[in-house]
Amino acid sequence: MARRHPQLRWLVVALAALTTVAGCAEVPISGPLQSTKLPATAGGQQQGTRCCGPIMSPPQPGWSPSQIVTNFIVASSDFTENHAIARQYLTGGASASWQPGPGPAVTVIASAPQVSPELPPQLNSQKTEVVEITAKELGAVNSTGQYIPAPDGQKPLTQWFGLKMVGRQWRIDSLPGAGRVSRELLLSKDFFQLAYQPRNLYYFDPAYKNLVPDPVFLPVNTADPATVLVNALLAEPQGWLESAAYSGFPAGSRSVRVQIPPGSKTAIVDLSMPRTAADRATLAEMSAQLVWTLTSTSYGSRTIQAVKLDVNGRAWKPPGSASAVQDRGDYPQPCLQPPSGHQSLYFLTASGAARVLPARSTSSQPVPGQAGTSELPLSSIAISPSQRYLAGTGPAAGGTVYVSDLAAAAQPHASESARALHARLTGMKVSAASWDHQDNLWVAGSIHGRPAVRMLPGKGGAPLIVTLPPGIQQITAFRVAPDGVRVALIVSTRAGQHVLLAAVVHSGNQVSLAGAGTLGADLTQPTALSWYDADHLLVVDQADSGPQLFEVPVNGDRSTFQSIEPGMVSITTAGPHNNLFASLQTGQLARSSGLGELWSTPLLGRDATYPG
Repeated sequence: MARRHPQLRWLVVALAALTTVAGCAEVPISGPLQSTKLPATAGGQQQGTRCCGPIMSPPQPGWSPSQIVTNFIVASSDFTENHAIARQYLTGGASASWQPGPGPAVTVIASAPQVSPELPPQLNSQKTEVVEITAKELGAVNSTGQYIPAPDGQKPLTQWFGLKMVGRQWRIDSLPGAGRVSRELLLSKDFFQLAYQPRNLYYFDPAYKNLVPDPVFLPVNTADPATVLVNALLAEPQGWLESAAYSGFPAGSRSVRVQIPPGSKTAIVDLSMPRTAADRATLAEMSAQLVWTLTSTSYGSRTIQAVKLDVNGRAWKPPGSASAVQDRGDYPQPCLQPPSGHQSLYFLTASGAARVLPARSTSSQPVPGQAGTSELPLSSIAISPSQRYLAGTGPAAGGTVYVSDLAAAAQPHASESARALHARLTGMKVSAASWDHQDNLWVAGSIHGRPAVRMLPGKGGAPLIVTLPPGIQQITAFRVAPDGVRVALIVSTRAGQHVLLAAVVHSGNQVSLAGAGTLGADLTQPTALSWYDADHLLVVDQADSGPQLFEVPVNGDRSTFQSIEPGMVSITTAGPHNNLFASLQTGQLARSSGLGELWSTPLLGRDATYPG
């Protein structure tokens, strides 16, 4: 089928109300997730301790302007009936103009804001007052439901509320936000945990082959989350994935309804779409997105395990299938599922020769060709996902990148050229290299002191200059995700060193990285990373007490401490079915059987890496 040209259709994640709590989300701030003790009312009475679904109270007679503002912010976290309780704190005009979400106006703060006393009398009157609040902003949820951390993990926030006397009681008459409509919704970290749940939307890469997760947050009391997620898929992704990933749903598609019969774990999705667009390839793409989005287990157990798709009133069956009920088995996605079997590990010896530890083997062996010798000592290596190609940096401050075709070098009677390391890039101080699933080699580092990334096409040709997000001063780690669209980097900016998530955007012969935002804002000094699975990174953080290993969700949630290993320099992982390997300053490789497990040092070597 001829490929459709993607059209920009704005995605809106509805901020509606849900009756069942599906889970508590956490934003990137230090401290464990615990049940939240709700703030006291103005009279000092505790409202209770609950995990989710706090009980809010309306305004009480005699409350001051400061008390009205404080309790309005607390009540705003209750989405029931379009924030019905919070609206009791507003005048009629302010309530009509307050339309919280969708939009980049859901702001998450570290804790309850500081509310100033009423401003001096000369700035007020007996019937009007202005109250100022100050807080530390941690981030915001944008119109797509994506959590965007604040620069440096937090930034100061100041807002003003105007109040006036209504029937001898203070009410908010003027809300923060420009224009006649205010979309501001201010939530503390604790209440954000109660009010939102993380979910994934899944879109296709530019080849419409691999699905790419787009993490979003939904209110936990969304009346019909399945319908919200399905409607979101009808539009192209926006924000950081715009022009990097695409929806398989053709223009004109409309969700009629999503039903989950009582006691069933199958979602029935009823769609209408132009009949001319309902070809098999398009329906298969749509079904793959629906199945993976509705059955995702990325952030908890799944209540939906299968999907039945009705198009224009008729059930659709995948070609060759006897049933219209579809699950993940009908749409396998190797890039989203960690390798089920053991993977080979590659590393360097002290002399710069590359070796491989085959899966389930206890002894390593040289890789085929010149790379397996120390004729040209290598300082770092990267292996393609197919394990066919090896890339290595030379000894001279990483100024040259060499590539070897390991499959050709392994052939009997291979020629000298087939066994040799071939220079593919020069003149760059290399800090990291990574392959994608199309055998394109990505090289990060600096040129003449400026940060640079080059993409070396797998089909050959000149390196392509990759345009970087603004503000990057240095790149110290770079790893392409298995889907080939997302990239995790460790970068230095004026604010310090942090983990960055970005998307690869192709436009003709031009390539750029679109930054999604900072991850692991609670880390001290990240220095190395590896993709653990489609939704998490493992990051080495150089804390004051020594190197520590953290699991970092790519949706912006809080990092989880895993272990300490003295002298840890780098980490490599291939999912939960493979050992973790850390390179140590001592020239040894430490091995752990999994997250949180103990480490042993079974090998001499450095710069260990799994394919990718």
